[in-house]
Amino acid sequence: MKLDALILAGGEGRRMGGRDKGLLSLAGRPMIDHLAARLRGCAQHVWISCRPDQAVDYTGAADGLLLDEGDSLGPLSGISRALQGLECSHLLVTPCDTPLVSPASFKKMIDHSLAAPDQIIVVNDGDYLQTLHLVVPVAAAASLDRFRATGRRAVRGWLEQAGYVECRCDNAAEFMNINTPEALAEARTLLQGD
Repeated sequence: MKLDALILAGGEGRRMGGRDKGLLSLAGRPMIDHLAARLRGCAQHVWISCRPDQAVDYTGAADGLLLDEGDSLGPLSGISRALQGLECSHLLVTPCDTPLVSPASFKKMIDHSLAAPDQIIVVNDGDYLQTLHLVVPVAAAASLDRFRATGRRAVRGWLEQAGYVECRCDNAAEFMNINTPEALAEARTLLQGD
């Protein structure tokens, strides 16, 4: 398996007052730095999917950037671009607003993919299906293209159409989305408790 990782960072941060979530400070460094450091231990390359206006801020945070083209069409656009443009067999996907995911959970996702290399792997944290925590074989690019050609944008819709295997990671706190000031405060408290 030749695995690359993709951090999705192209959102507009509306619930954070328009602030770029990946750049928010957590334990003295940007949230995206926490994820990139953890992913470097399990992927050959770490990439960031973002808007062109974010490129200056994210340059150097990973091995490279994959910039959105035209109007943002959500996370499936970034995933599609990565599947088509990177030289890997599998893509580990995670959003920039979940910096608490442990290296052990990333390893568990990869182990599931090694056991079912032709399947999309999706995390179930014990409470929710985490549809943006994935390991996607590059061969799934064709199903994603067909889905996007219908004009649909929902990640869950694509996963239901393409099929997937669940990977149980029973620590919901690791997968907490930090997309409000309250969630950021909670994450800071969780990190202080470690």
